[in-house]
Amino acid sequence: MLESKAEMKYIQEALGHSSMQITSDVYAHVSKKIESDAISHFEKHTEEIFKQGANREQSSN
Repeated sequence: MLESKAEMKYIQEALGHSSMQITSDVYAHVSKKIESDAISHFEKHTEEIFKQGANREQSSN
């Protein structure tokens, strides 16, 4: 469910856990897909930051 990007609250309710903490403790181990997606998202975000900085630098010259 986490790999499908379902919200933790939804997963908690679907599984009948009394709290999100229980769900998180039991099911939130990082899978390879979640890890890979997080790395890709971070890389894209970082690239955008550098592109914006380069564009500002070119505009001021």
